[in-house]
Amino acid sequence: MNENIKKILSNLPSVPVPEKKLDLKTKFSWTFIVLILFIVMSFIPVFGVSSSYNLNFEILQVLIASHFGSLLSLGIGPIVSASIIIQMLQGTDIIHIDTSTKDGRVLFQGIQKIASFAFIALENGVYVFSGALSPAGPGISFPLIMFAQLFAAGAILLFMDEIVSKWGIGSGISLFILAGISLQLINTTFNPFTSQIGAIPSIIESFIAGVPLNALFPFIALGSTVALFAVVIWLQGIKVELPLSFGRLRGYSIRWPVSLFYTSIIPIVLVVSMVAGIQFFALTLSNAGNHLLGTFTKESTLFGTQSIATGGLAAYLSPPTIQQLYVSATSTGITALQIESMAIYTLILVVGAAAFSYIWMYLGGQDPKSVVKQIMESGLSMPGFRRDERVLIDIFKRYIIPLAILGGALTGLVAALATFLNTLTAGIGILLIVMIIYQFYNSLMQDNKEEFGPIKDRIVGESME
Repeated sequence: MNENIKKILSNLPSVPVPEKKLDLKTKFSWTFIVLILFIVMSFIPVFGVSSSYNLNFEILQVLIASHFGSLLSLGIGPIVSASIIIQMLQGTDIIHIDTSTKDGRVLFQGIQKIASFAFIALENGVYVFSGALSPAGPGISFPLIMFAQLFAAGAILLFMDEIVSKWGIGSGISLFILAGISLQLINTTFNPFTSQIGAIPSIIESFIAGVPLNALFPFIALGSTVALFAVVIWLQGIKVELPLSFGRLRGYSIRWPVSLFYTSIIPIVLVVSMVAGIQFFALTLSNAGNHLLGTFTKESTLFGTQSIATGGLAAYLSPPTIQQLYVSATSTGITALQIESMAIYTLILVVGAAAFSYIWMYLGGQDPKSVVKQIMESGLSMPGFRRDERVLIDIFKRYIIPLAILGGALTGLVAALATFLNTLTAGIGILLIVMIIYQFYNSLMQDNKEEFGPIKDRIVGESME
């Protein structure tokens, strides 16, 4: 790479790294400040956007921690897209940077930052100039003003992510996703002030009005949300622990955990993003008068007024909820399109997540060969087997590959079930909340165990692993 380019990448504006280890209070303070700023930005509308704008694709907003129509209309989408693309290029050796060195890490982060700015501009342009975010008036002035606001907000969010990663707890990306989903979950559960009130106020209102049957579907939404949270928490704890020992230290051994969600939820995020992307593109075409990928109608749902696919490819990727099936069954009858869309949607999520999980395992350096290489370099071996890389790879293949595929498929199934049951947040949201809280817990126990350990013991007791 050209030395001048390296110099530019190494000197991009960035948040400085703390000179010493931060205490828990400082980390919580920075995390809280960034969180409040994120929430405030999510409620500030973009100047120049049409007042008649309606929220669409709730699941897309969950994935990218966005609030369409606000300064956070782009959310973390550009940052995540840039990160995934650069990691894939690095994993396939299209670009090769030694991230084990300080200079290599700075260079890699510089490339990611440039890519993030490029994606902020690209996605910003798509949203503003395609009509996805409708301007308040004709001409080019409103779109340009909206573009400038969203680009500035995207850049601020990028640096907020750096602040949390270096001065706070966990990563900013995870924090923003968790905040966005939590706000939505609180709104759909407790909010009594909107036309589509939350599940609990709706249940109470139904009994007060003497029409308990109206509480059925809010109760199903509430109950299925709680049930899926319990299932995901249980699945998160399933893992296989492989015994390893240090050859030079007799009697000292560790266990190498291989969890059911081995590749986390990145695979299902990619699949759901792909499906949402197709739907978004289909809606954009439909608004322009081109119904090649589907037709849409406006419909009032639990999440507000949304554009619902009624025909074409977009309809097959938009399965009905249990309430929609009930309405159809008691009026015109359940249609073949509804059954087909349920089957196709489930198949795409389950098979797609399993396939992406297998692929991501190799792209992310989590495949058996890479894991065994790491183990060998650490001086570890498996008791009862000779210290041969080929032997260990065969053993790890028996566990890693099946768990990666099964875990990916299960995340797809959870996401599909949540869609059908119309849970209070999307299935991917339930998965994200559980995974992110688990990551935050591990981060605190790893970096600030002395301070966080006693706090954790007072809250949950000594039994929590």
